Amino acid sequence: MNRTRALTEGAILASVYAVLFLITLYIPVLSIVTLFLLSLPFILYTVRHGFKKSLLFFATTLVLSVIVGSLAAINVPILFGSVGIVLGHLYRKKSGMFAVLLGATLTYLVNFVLIYVMSIILLDINLATQLKESLEESIRLTEEVGGMLGGDVEQTVGQLRELLSIVPYILPALIVILSVFFAFLTVVVSNLFLKRFKIEIPDWKPFRYWSFPKSIIWYYLAVILLFLTNPEEGSALYIITMNLYLVLEIVLVIQGLAFIYFYFWKKNKGKTIPVLITISLFIIPVGFYVIRILGIIDLGFDLRNRIKA
Repeated sequence: MNRTRALTEGAILASVYAVLFLITLYIPVLSIVTLFLLSLPFILYTVRHGFKKSLLFFATTLVLSVIVGSLAAINVPILFGSVGIVLGHLYRKKSGMFAVLLGATLTYLVNFVLIYVMSIILLDINLATQLKESLEESIRLTEEVGGMLGGDVEQTVGQLRELLSIVPYILPALIVILSVFFAFLTVVVSNLFLKRFKIEIPDWKPFRYWSFPKSIIWYYLAVILLFLTNPEEGSALYIITMNLYLVLEIVLVIQGLAFIYFYFWKKNKGKTIPVLITISLFIIPVGFYVIRILGIIDLGFDLRNRIKA
């Protein structure tokens, strides 16, 4: 009976996966959503039938992807299938939300690194070089548009060129950030549907309570001190320092934003202002510096415990 049920549900979920897979490949607008739903069939199957049977389901989707798509698209089921199986296994074990997010992040990270390495070995395509070329094209386009409109784009072009010069060195940090981003969206989108299937999922801790270990401050200070030694550009120390600095800055910005949400919640001011502040960061980048400093102060002096309603 269990075997029949597993085969039946496997066939249904494989069909659902095939539809999502085709939409992702051939319908650009909808693919933005379906991309983060591709792991859902794997999650459902693993939660209901366990890790071992999910491997057979995974193999089936590989064959199905080649039939309805192409051999070149086989990286899609490998990427999202592996993430789905890991998430399903963690949900089945009733792991906490942090463990779930960490598991998805690490799985994405391993896959992205493998894709990067295999693209160089098998296809002779360097993703870092392609990213650099895309930025160069953006710089040329900015200069052309600025010239036609008569605007002063020297500062913008200068910032883009500065970014262009460090892209090859910060690629590891970019892959980590991308992994966290994909993991977060996959978990959030999947949870919306898992609730409808009455699958128990761990609760998120409200963002206002998010807080990183105080040791982050010391790591950040150590990285700044390393910068002051002026490591040679391109050296191992330079690359490590650049990547740690970028990741730690983002961590401190998240800490600062969490404090802002906590402050306005404690003062019963609602979420409108914190949300507007968050959005404004992408319009006024200088705000990141202010929020980062706030995050450092919150970690160092435990500001949240000092706020009274």
